[in-house]
Amino acid sequence: MSSNDVHPTLGGAKVSDPYCLYDDARNIFVEEKLQYLDRINVVRCQEFLGHGDQFGVWETPESLIGRQLTRRDAVLLLRERLIRYLPLDLPRTANLEILLDEGVLVMTRYALLMRMGPSTFHKRYGNSSLDPTTILGQLQIDLPLILAAGIKRKLEEHSSDVLGLVRCLSPEDLKKLNLHERCRLTLKRMAMLASKGLWNETPVIADTGKTTNPKGGAMSRSSEEKSNPFLPIPNEYLTEMGPRILWIVQDLGPNLIALAEALPELIDMKLKGRKFRLILRRYFDQNIWRDREGLPILQPPFRFQIGGRTGAHSISRGRVSHKDEWPPRTWQHILTLMVTLQSAHLWIALLAMAGRVQEILTLKRECVQLTRSGDENIVGKTYKLSKVLAGEVRDWPAPEILVQALAQQVQLVSACESVELLRERNDDCSVTPQVKADHLWASLGTGPWADSEKQLMDVNHALKKLAKRLDMAPDPGGANLHTHRFRKTIARLAALAIVDSPRVLMQLFGHRDIAMTLHYILTDKALQVEIEQVAQELRIMRCQEVIEDIHTSLHNSGLPFGGHGGGAAPNIVESIKTQEEILHRQGRLWNADAAYELAVILTNKGQYFRVVKPGVLCTKPSRQASPCNCGSDCENRIEEKTARRDVQAIVPILINQGQLALEENRLLLVANIVEQLEEELERFDDIAAAWSANPELISLREAVKS
Repeated sequence: MSSNDVHPTLGGAKVSDPYCLYDDARNIFVEEKLQYLDRINVVRCQEFLGHGDQFGVWETPESLIGRQLTRRDAVLLLRERLIRYLPLDLPRTANLEILLDEGVLVMTRYALLMRMGPSTFHKRYGNSSLDPTTILGQLQIDLPLILAAGIKRKLEEHSSDVLGLVRCLSPEDLKKLNLHERCRLTLKRMAMLASKGLWNETPVIADTGKTTNPKGGAMSRSSEEKSNPFLPIPNEYLTEMGPRILWIVQDLGPNLIALAEALPELIDMKLKGRKFRLILRRYFDQNIWRDREGLPILQPPFRFQIGGRTGAHSISRGRVSHKDEWPPRTWQHILTLMVTLQSAHLWIALLAMAGRVQEILTLKRECVQLTRSGDENIVGKTYKLSKVLAGEVRDWPAPEILVQALAQQVQLVSACESVELLRERNDDCSVTPQVKADHLWASLGTGPWADSEKQLMDVNHALKKLAKRLDMAPDPGGANLHTHRFRKTIARLAALAIVDSPRVLMQLFGHRDIAMTLHYILTDKALQVEIEQVAQELRIMRCQEVIEDIHTSLHNSGLPFGGHGGGAAPNIVESIKTQEEILHRQGRLWNADAAYELAVILTNKGQYFRVVKPGVLCTKPSRQASPCNCGSDCENRIEEKTARRDVQAIVPILINQGQLALEENRLLLVANIVEQLEEELERFDDIAAAWSANPELISLREAVKS
């Protein structure tokens, strides 16, 4: 049966709703049949998924990823990608043209399978497909490399048409491809899909172990292409860059926004002439730029390049050689300040949100929204792990500096658009410019490609240019600034600041698997040691706090065990008494140092006293630590005093629920509620004693016994 018989025709109709396209495509095109689709049905399926309606042209529209791509990436010509990786001296024959058509068909089938089938390596989310940008990357490099090698092999050996472009690869071909990490992963993904019966091009994985040459000794293995993970930005670099970013946003920003908004009334669009310089000088005479303290900005507090390649100059405190170097004097200077301000806003957003570049770039101008509690959140979309074709809505907590930066960015891009529209209008000055776009990050700059009405494309280039303009290295730690390094930086800072932080980071980063988060914070091997050192200190400090509380309760009236509970509390009391005897023999008094020394002993230098669940500490060694299933009377368990408030709040609620269940004669529910009550009350003896004579609690207990 041909693929034409398998799938019904679509009638050429286009579906405009991206949220229903994915389900419609799955209903018509079965995963197992994607590998057999012919040219006609490949195009139909591709069209349903929103990737274009032309064979050999893979489109990635803004509606699928939330941001614009360059023309070359948004409309990818698959045939050209294959030819790029073929030898230049390869003769153009009819056989080659046939193989190129086959290669384009294989690329499209595989792209559709990655878009619809279970293509991820994560076991927990084994049924997830890949996002459009990941697929685009594979169509640009990985697949063309592999299929071009297959085309070359078929042309050289005149292989049978029965063998596919991957199956025909020799062990030597596969060995060479495996040297490239991305090709190696693609071949591995093909093998995974083939094992599920979804892909018929099963690569023969070459044996990469030690091989012996029959003619002599062992053959030397070729060096593999090693991955270079994105590392966190060094602390020293952040310490130096941070104040500069804040000065740009908080001191320069409001002044520059005021100038940008005033430009339409000041100029006649002859921005590069002498007249504009006079207008700009007059503006600065009438409007003195001031910092956040209200003091005049005579010059930036650091070296700041505001010129371009022609007539570039730098300004710096104590190194100004000409009195007219500040304030800015030309339209090019103003453009440079604007793009610098936008890049500073972007820097803050990347650090404060720890978002992926797609998530940051797809933010709209109304992204700052109030929650019911009155807090401000940033609302955007995530695409990478989303099963929804057009991405899923998610939000981020918004610190004050981020809200300020994004609000200022909206003003900046709107003002730049107004200037751009004024330059394009006719002589009819009565026309009021109207902002058309809603993108937050614009293509600002001094080059001919800059256009505020278009979305920013190359974020990494913008970050490197920002660093250079602010007299900072564009490659901190020996690696270029990259958006992914900001995510790693936040992971590093949080991991060092919070013990047991991976789950917090998982929520911040929008990960679906804790393993992905652990990979982030453990990328730097030296970081593992640093994290453990901080974690050990925090465990010692936590134990010291418990010791101090219990010691105070022994010598002063108050809550038993200093408000703490658990079966390990009496053991800590005995340890404190023993420590006091030792101090007495040494002629010393109890102080903070004594508590710290005891904490070091009880935690075995920070190895014990781990948080096993909220409000519960475990004093067992780390190798014995496990999910907490014990009761409060366990001799290794400490109930933190911070949990007292929760217990005091939940007990009356449970009693009330128990009484309602008892009135309705729902005895099984009553038994369950009483069990929860007993678990809560046994955490703190004094709270249990206070409720022991409560008649409603007594009636519930008697109902369960009877």
